Amino acid sequence: MLHKCANPACTAIFRYLREGKMFYVETEMFGTNDPDVERRRKGSRRLEHYWLCEECSSHVTLAFDKHKGLLTVPLPDGMGKKTIRMMAAERILA
Repeated sequence: MLHKCANPACTAIFRYLREGKMFYVETEMFGTNDPDVERRRKGSRRLEHYWLCEECSSHVTLAFDKHKGLLTVPLPDGMGKKTIRMMAAERILA
């Protein structure tokens, strides 16, 4: 369930689809040290839903890195007024 902006530096609460920008991110499952689990998960992906508030979506976008998790990335023409931070992978899969 979406409840707030995906930018960790922002506290905007999700209320309406018409405000901000919705992202559907296909993520891969993160690896483990267990080869049996890895074999079962191979190619396993899930669709995650994220939302950036109107203010943040004018400055950043979201990107998924399989080693770092979900990242907020400055737009090429954005002013970058808000702090950009990486979201922990544990939060993404929770």
